Amino acid sequence: MERSLRDILEWVVLGLLVVVGVLLALWVGGWVFTFLGRVLLALSGLIWELLRFAIPLLVLAAIGYGVVYQDFTHISVSW
Repeated sequence: MERSLRDILEWVVLGLLVVVGVLLALWVGGWVFTFLGRVLLALSGLIWELLRFAIPLLVLAAIGYGVVYQDFTHISVSW
């Protein structure tokens, strides 16, 4: 089965278009993942900053709760 020069050139051009399409998809994917990486990095930084302040506040709240609502019925005081 003989292929003409036109057929060969069509296949070459089609192959080049496929290569360009794949490279374009990889390039766009790289930008998308770079953007998502920056968004997730910012989100993790926000969560970290919230936890830096929330954990000490929760510890203080637990201590305050323990002091205020401690059950003193087990302590016997003889006057």
